[in-house]
Amino acid sequence: MATSVEETILLCLDSPFWMMESPDCHWTTLMDTTDLNFMQQTVDLASQCTPIKESIPKVGAIIVANKEVIGRGFRGSGKDEDDDHAELRAIRSVKPEDLRRLAGATLYTTLEPCTREVRSRPEQCCTELIHQHKLKRVFVGILDPNQGVTGKGLLRLQDSNVEIALFPHELSQKIQVQNAGFIRSQQTLGATILLPKEGASLRTYESGGKHPVRFKCLNPPGANTYLLVCHAGMYWPQPGPFRHVDGDVWEIDAYFSGIGEHVLHLVTASDLGNVLIGYYRKVVERNRARRERLRGKVDLALLGGDYPPIEMNGLQKGLRSEELVSVSVVPNIILRSTLVEPATIARGAILKITYEIECFENIQNGIWLGSSFQDSATEKLFFNRNQDKPVSLVTGITTHQRDFTISNDAPLGPQMLRTNVWFGAVGNSNTSKHVASRDPTQITII
Repeated sequence: MATSVEETILLCLDSPFWMMESPDCHWTTLMDTTDLNFMQQTVDLASQCTPIKESIPKVGAIIVANKEVIGRGFRGSGKDEDDDHAELRAIRSVKPEDLRRLAGATLYTTLEPCTREVRSRPEQCCTELIHQHKLKRVFVGILDPNQGVTGKGLLRLQDSNVEIALFPHELSQKIQVQNAGFIRSQQTLGATILLPKEGASLRTYESGGKHPVRFKCLNPPGANTYLLVCHAGMYWPQPGPFRHVDGDVWEIDAYFSGIGEHVLHLVTASDLGNVLIGYYRKVVERNRARRERLRGKVDLALLGGDYPPIEMNGLQKGLRSEELVSVSVVPNIILRSTLVEPATIARGAILKITYEIECFENIQNGIWLGSSFQDSATEKLFFNRNQDKPVSLVTGITTHQRDFTISNDAPLGPQMLRTNVWFGAVGNSNTSKHVASRDPTQITII
């Protein structure tokens, strides 16, 4: 009975002594003690690897022609200048006079050769190198646990008419122990959020309330991968979809319902977590369907939002954290003008500063008015934190005033006074987010 390629790969996992003779998928036993000896050498070679992180495997590779080793290599550490794969190093180690022997040679490697799709330099992927140099046989220690490679390397070799065999079970177990950390890392998304950066200020009013979240990952996001937006203990699962940008980089839009501090949280869900997210999405669909049914019959504002949050004290069971960043969504505010009086002032006297602010939403808390100047000679910054003033804003244009006392040690002569609108803790410009400002106003201290 004919066997599919997928079934063949599964069969090989249970049968350590096999080889692919042709694309018709006939299997025969040919492994002998010489092959076993070279396999053991690759396992020993892999032990020399010193990866800088768990996501980099320990791999050994040996090239044999007529039962003579002509090339050896092991995986680099993962540093920028030391990241070559074992197969590439083995090929590069072949002496010039032996290069012609690569055609028809046998490769023993402890890990399934990679494919073009997972390499930043596709021409250096291991399956491509094997094809280019016309190696005849490849013995593989274990399948690559990286979901982007698993089985694909074997299929690519089969397409190149390369004979394939797996290491026996005892040796494959040793390789799994060697690479326990690597295998464990491949069971997660292995994500790093590239944008937005930690602590970034997002002006989502410029993009319809959303902002793209771009991340790099070891394994592509699947049906159980989600992005959650969290604010004050409330979580909003994002609708998606994940968009493939390039290589191992993906992107998804995050939607924000308001201003303030938010956490963007990539998670992987178990069956329990999928039930939670699935139920949330059913509620959203019901809310949207209800809105359409009642459109034109009632004031739709009375229905509230279609996307209610899930209240959680941290991630619940069934949701595993993959990566997160904290960001701040800043309000849409324009500082239309500032008036500083008087323009000439003595030390110890008080400036009166009037701010004309245009705001596009009602903001009761978190906005404050800052002002300062920096002496050009000493670079000393002069400010008065006690006079930084919190304000409440309403939609439209409003005016607000604050005082600024000129300190007794202020430098004499002209200075440029800066006026700013901040969002955050009053008087703390280190943790607050700058949202609006005007060109500095010249004052003269006498």
